[in-house]
Amino acid sequence: MALKRKLIYIDEKDVTDKIEKYSYKGDRCVIVFKNNSQEFSYGKNKVKIVKTALSGDKAFVLFKYLKEIAGAIRLTKEESESILSKNYDSISEIPEDCILSSFLNGTLPPSNNNSVNPDFFPFGFNLSQRNAVNTAFSNNLSVIEGPPGTGKTQTILNIIANAVLNGQSVAVVSSNNSATKNVYEKLEKNGIEFIAALLGNSQNKQEFIATQKEIPDLSKFNLTNIQKTEIKEKASTLVTQLSENLDKKNELATLKLQIDNFKTEYAHFKETHKAKTKKNVEFKKNITSEKILELWVSLEIVGKNQKKINFIKRFIYRLKYGIRDKAFYTNTLDKMIFICQSKYYPTKIRELSNRIEFLEHSLKNFAFDSKMKEYTEISMQLLKAELSKRYNQQKREPYTISELRSKSSEFIKDYPVIMSTTFSIRQSLSDKFLYDYVIIDEASQVDLATGALALSCAKRAVIVGDTKQLPNVVTKEIKIETDTIFNSYKLKKQYCYSNYSLLSSILELLPTVPKTLLKEHYRCHPKIIEFCNKKFYDNQLIVHTEYTTKRQPLIVYKTPQGNHARELMNQRQIDIIKEEIMPNEKLENVDLGIVTPYRNQTNALQTTFHGTSIKADTVDKFQGRENDVIILSTVDNVISDFTDNPNRLNVAVSRAIEQLILVVNGNESENDNNISDLIKFIEYNNFSIVQSELNSIFDLLYKGYEEERAKIIRKTGKVSEFDSENLMFGLIKEVLADEKFLKYDVIPHFPINQLIKDFSKLDEQETKFASNPLTHLDFLIYNKLGKIPILGIEVDGFEFHKLGTQQSRRDKMKDGILDKYNFPILRFNTNESNEKEKLKNKLNELKSAKCI
Repeated sequence: MALKRKLIYIDEKDVTDKIEKYSYKGDRCVIVFKNNSQEFSYGKNKVKIVKTALSGDKAFVLFKYLKEIAGAIRLTKEESESILSKNYDSISEIPEDCILSSFLNGTLPPSNNNSVNPDFFPFGFNLSQRNAVNTAFSNNLSVIEGPPGTGKTQTILNIIANAVLNGQSVAVVSSNNSATKNVYEKLEKNGIEFIAALLGNSQNKQEFIATQKEIPDLSKFNLTNIQKTEIKEKASTLVTQLSENLDKKNELATLKLQIDNFKTEYAHFKETHKAKTKKNVEFKKNITSEKILELWVSLEIVGKNQKKINFIKRFIYRLKYGIRDKAFYTNTLDKMIFICQSKYYPTKIRELSNRIEFLEHSLKNFAFDSKMKEYTEISMQLLKAELSKRYNQQKREPYTISELRSKSSEFIKDYPVIMSTTFSIRQSLSDKFLYDYVIIDEASQVDLATGALALSCAKRAVIVGDTKQLPNVVTKEIKIETDTIFNSYKLKKQYCYSNYSLLSSILELLPTVPKTLLKEHYRCHPKIIEFCNKKFYDNQLIVHTEYTTKRQPLIVYKTPQGNHARELMNQRQIDIIKEEIMPNEKLENVDLGIVTPYRNQTNALQTTFHGTSIKADTVDKFQGRENDVIILSTVDNVISDFTDNPNRLNVAVSRAIEQLILVVNGNESENDNNISDLIKFIEYNNFSIVQSELNSIFDLLYKGYEEERAKIIRKTGKVSEFDSENLMFGLIKEVLADEKFLKYDVIPHFPINQLIKDFSKLDEQETKFASNPLTHLDFLIYNKLGKIPILGIEVDGFEFHKLGTQQSRRDKMKDGILDKYNFPILRFNTNESNEKEKLKNKLNELKSAKCI
């Protein structure tokens, strides 16, 4: 069917298909009809030329490309792709106000200025979900990024509720039926599934036609205008109160994770310094952790200036910090700092505990859970009252399959919510029908060709998904075929079928698209999701799950060394799961899932555990599922890129609710990869770190110190009194923001004596230099998952550090000391350039050379 790039109306009648060509002569429109060479002249007021989404050359070419892609990928697929190609062939016009126009033109649609933020959430809400819903209604295109366990379905349900209340239609689609059925089941649970129709492919439509539901009796939900007003006012008040307390809940969740991390770090600190004797020094009663850090910085400044702590200074310290013991000042500077550090941890933990107790008490007094329940109940009551008014106890006549297309306008009034797959949505109702909204769920698994079809059906779109989870699978054959087609067009890379999902394409193509990250996480044990949070989500998630003592949340089992994997199957790992892990971890009668990268291992696991309740499958098949306990069998003798894929690992880890058990081969490996980062994270949190000549990094301690140091030194928040170091700090942060370096972090001014465990390799002069607490690295980059130091950075001022100066001799000694411990250091001179590339290259070199 020919594509209409413009629509031509004569006397309000669409005659596009009958016209060969048109032109303007003066104020007249001259038209030549098909099969008729005669020219007909019309006044401009009689003829209307309407643009479509394909009027522009760019959009037209891109649509042709997508249509060609649809034809190519049907070669290896079944029903979905024959439908896909057929649907593209059936498209003759796409209205200009269709949201697909924005995707084809690579431009953001205008904001939906006529919309008012609904602030109506009958399915409950948290702060980021509230923001996501409001953003969806104030923009014609928006993205909701939904990491695991953050309530994507709940957010979608609230968008549906508001759209229906507004008298709008919604299409909810995904690449498979399971996601949309999940939404339908939640509607059903609340007794309002009668507003939705599960359509799409022929089987779904036939099932729908055969089981059409009558409108239930909603009369009990009828409200008078006065009752509605009262309930709306009550709901509005509760939204405000709940939002204020949701802030408190988020703070509480953050503090609970923070206090656990401080306790873990404090345990490592005490283990590292157990040989040191700690004198009991009395500080001021109820001294704050901030004051302890202030004292630490003050002591360093005194030491740096090589001054003694005189009577006046001691008097000030007594007033500010409560130090009365004169013996405190007989200690070395290093010992005094150690006393401060030892006092800091329990003080900080006490402060966090007090704040947690206050927030818990405040939320208990507010009765948060009962208030949220009350809010959702009255909001659902309002929704049902509006539905009762809308349907007005009418008897809904059943539809035939043909009437789905012939009576689409009537049907959508009866069923304002349509659910389908992305590739079948155009089959559901008339080709001419435009939904007010399309919600595309799990959009990271929606390919460009089917995604464009879904966008062609609606005026507005909400794209929901997570680029950190598994994308749609493109086979090698399809990649070759579609890449050939892509290369024959001159298109932006974001339209490449084999490299981009709909979600990733839109995020790159339209970087300023309004988007909301759902931050509040409710599924996994905090320690399990903390790995994903630190590794993949840059610590943006707020973990609301509670700590449990039933199971150790993270465990690593290693097989004996050897090449146990054969043809993507590892019998030794299966034996360990069956004979060691199952009895040791008491996994009988437990909701257990076993995930693995490979189908061969899955088949072997399913045979082994046949007849049990244990679910075994590939990681890809587990996306969207969860179990109390997950065993991840990695299979590989040496971890492959396929197993180590970050999206695959993120999905695997985040399936576990209470416990994650990682099974790996026991072969020694120096490789730096995502699996090794998970092992480091588990070892750090389980206190089973392999001994090294270098200490773990106490980053919580030093970050708190650095904040206080910056306040005291310059009152500007800068990390250094030297501009060169401030510039370098900004550059390091910029480099570490790159996705492949997200696992690293940086600490400024890190003392050498906190890096090296013992000084046995050093001579007397080196020991004296290294043990001085003022001898530091300008910056220390470390792996934040295992708190492992990986690289020192030094910024050398040209004059201060030039050859022959005392500082250059210190630099040489520092380099020699670190070389004895095989610890790399990278120096930047202030008169050089290209620092960013040098740092990136060094990090890449270290990643490939050893496990960091």
